[in-house]
Amino acid sequence: MIRKVNVKLILELRDKGLSRTEIANSRHISRRLVNEVCKIAQDSGISYRDVIAKSEDEVYKLIYPHKYEYLNEDFYAKPDYRVVHSELRRVGVTLKLLWQEYAAKARTENKVPVKYTKFCTDYGNYVEEHEFTNHIVRKPGVSCEVDWAGKTMSLYANGKEHKVYLFVGVLSYSRYTYIEPCLDMKMNSWLRCNVNMLNFFKGVPLQIICDNLKTGVTKHPREGEIILNTEYERLGTYYHAAIMPARVKKPKDKPNAENAAGDCCTFVIARLRNRSFSSFTELCMAVAIKNKEYNERPFSKTDGSRLEMFNREREFLQQLPAFAFDVSQWRYKVKVAPNSHISYKKNFYSCPHTYIGHEVSVCESFNDNMVRIYDNDILLASHPRFPETASNRYSTYAEDLPKQTNYVEFDKERIEKWAKSIGENTAKVIKRIFAACEFEQQGYNPCLSVLRLSSKYGKTELERACEIALGKISTPRYKHINAIILEQQGKTSVDSSVNLDCKPLHQGGYLRGADYYANLNRNNGGKAK
Repeated sequence: MIRKVNVKLILELRDKGLSRTEIANSRHISRRLVNEVCKIAQDSGISYRDVIAKSEDEVYKLIYPHKYEYLNEDFYAKPDYRVVHSELRRVGVTLKLLWQEYAAKARTENKVPVKYTKFCTDYGNYVEEHEFTNHIVRKPGVSCEVDWAGKTMSLYANGKEHKVYLFVGVLSYSRYTYIEPCLDMKMNSWLRCNVNMLNFFKGVPLQIICDNLKTGVTKHPREGEIILNTEYERLGTYYHAAIMPARVKKPKDKPNAENAAGDCCTFVIARLRNRSFSSFTELCMAVAIKNKEYNERPFSKTDGSRLEMFNREREFLQQLPAFAFDVSQWRYKVKVAPNSHISYKKNFYSCPHTYIGHEVSVCESFNDNMVRIYDNDILLASHPRFPETASNRYSTYAEDLPKQTNYVEFDKERIEKWAKSIGENTAKVIKRIFAACEFEQQGYNPCLSVLRLSSKYGKTELERACEIALGKISTPRYKHINAIILEQQGKTSVDSSVNLDCKPLHQGGYLRGADYYANLNRNNGGKAK
């Protein structure tokens, strides 16, 4: 229906002496319309006195006779929005298509169809009035939705409890789901999960719909352009997939991911709640089995399963690149220890002994789970990456270690000789450390760390700490012995402060004895002041 201007009101205000500008400003009518009405009335000789007894519609017909017929509701063909809502449930049907069909039918009946904008607006009002939820038709190969599940799992490894997060990726059309456990929700884990998800799907959709988490979206303002995380945007560009963040606080923008995240709580977390896992790898295998069962489970309200739907969707996915997106983490200026190993994330990896004392670069690749050691552009060694829960483990290649005849700085014989010079208990500790190592060279660094405590605290303190440690720990290490020395020093400091040998003088002062200065010298690491 055409918007009708109040012509009679304009003539009335004009008759009262208001200017055209004042009429436009006071009644929020455009200046152009006010000028147009006044000009038509003046040209036609129509004044307010002539129309004061007429209705508003009759006055409008006098000024705009050619527009009056459009005011009749029957002039426009009325869309049947109940049929529109029903037709939208069918595959491939859109509002644009339904409007085109409606417009063609209206013209055959010699009626004027409403414009597409009004068609959509009125349909939205119809849905809102009847409190419907629109059925969104998903097309194969177009989009997938990714998110973290809200609930977590627990893993007990190395005497500690580790929280395990679940990544969920869902193809919107088939609802085929990928689930991967992670020990954190950091950037590298997020990228690795996205790469593994696309490999699992064996193809790439046109869009990846994500939540507004920091690993995916840097900034999502109410107005203006969305700023994606640089690395995540680079991943989307590499796979020719558009990263599409959902609207803030609009979970219906990615309903399949939300539903799958909820299903994870029941189908994965709840069903594995009574199982204990010895390693993260074992947990991943259990989750993969449940993931397979979840995709093969028949739908409850329709025919088929997620796997059957995916088999029909697979041909619509884009082809994967020849090589997967590289997800890696670098660390520079890592020094090679005397045992021919570098320390990385609490574990140790060997590299050629000729680089002992040199600084190298370490690249941790999440694609193939490898740790690579470089000297500039030269690859020195490659090792399988230890799990995140592992610590104090060695990956050693025999060819990286020096031959015994060429190793002049330290060897087992020299280290044991140094230990015997300190005391019997220290020598036992060193022997136990070597016995716990697969290769002799793996024990160099732990043994030297213990023996260097004699330079810091003295041989007597180290020998006493080793004696205490052997009674409590099967294989004492640096952290155990250092803690015992610090504890013993704390007790000695308290005792010495209580038992001061203070002798009063006749002048009212105090004379400290030799025992006080002996204790003070020992507490200061042998440095007299």
